[in-house]
Amino acid sequence: MENYSEHEVRPGNGGEKEEIVSLSNGPGSSPNLKAVMKLYVVVFLLLLIFGSIAQGLHFESGMIITQWVIILLPALWFLRRYRVDRANFVRFRALEWHFIPVIILLSASFWLLNMAIAAGMVTGLMEIGYEPVMVLEPPQTLQHYLVYLFILSISAGICEEVMFRGTIMPALEEHGVVPAIVLSSLLFALFHVSFLNLFSTFMLGAVMAVVVIKTGSLWGGIFYHMLNNFYAATYLYLAGQEEAAAEIDPQALWALLPLVVMAGAGAYAGLRLLQNRSKVEPLLKNRAGRWLPPGWFNWLLVVSIIFFLLLAFFELALGFGWLGWM
Repeated sequence: MENYSEHEVRPGNGGEKEEIVSLSNGPGSSPNLKAVMKLYVVVFLLLLIFGSIAQGLHFESGMIITQWVIILLPALWFLRRYRVDRANFVRFRALEWHFIPVIILLSASFWLLNMAIAAGMVTGLMEIGYEPVMVLEPPQTLQHYLVYLFILSISAGICEEVMFRGTIMPALEEHGVVPAIVLSSLLFALFHVSFLNLFSTFMLGAVMAVVVIKTGSLWGGIFYHMLNNFYAATYLYLAGQEEAAAEIDPQALWALLPLVVMAGAGAYAGLRLLQNRSKVEPLLKNRAGRWLPPGWFNWLLVVSIIFFLLLAFFELALGFGWLGWM
């Protein structure tokens, strides 16, 4: 059975806009919402059980196992099972060079915005008794920093993009590009099981999804993801603080306002440049009033939300000292 999903346009021979379709040839069926939700829940369970154990035994080795085995292999199996056209479905095409400076501008701008959002949220919670919990130990040596770059930047950039922007998002695009972006970004945010970073991770996923669609290349999302995590790892190494910048003094937040304004301007300019250099029409132009695909709220999503809430509660419980025995 063949599945054709319209999702982008490109110039035709006469200069007009030409439709591009996604093509997948599956064994009796095509990738769809139900199929990718099953894949997502299975990977989520593997992450929470085996990924947690592996990272607890040895963080660096556990993260490598998590990314390359628990996340990437199921996604590759899924794509192979449905025998998708990787160039169109996964968008596994070369990234055009003129997008690179745009992605650098976007990634730097949105990273600063996400840092400000996370810092503001943590600072607000600290006012009511929250104590930041060190989730990721800052690298103390150059060698440790380079290991972090491989784990957090290269590994996560490749593996998570193949899963979320190369597998989950395309399977949802039969219901429209915008619903596919919104739901895949929500799943991406839940997957990172952090209440404090839920919104910023959702925004990160949405921007990377837009980059993939506008550039027509999954490498655009991979490059963006690598840059975002490169900034985070470098910040940890240079500042010796946790990624959320939770140690910022409440009064110091106002000093960040000019930087936030500049980051916002950079994000806006980056999105405009991305659209101007893209062959894809504005995504909201043909949204047809739908933000999420039909049937998006199902028992598989409920299970994912329960997983997230349990881990989010644990995160808050540690910070507020509700678990005094730990």
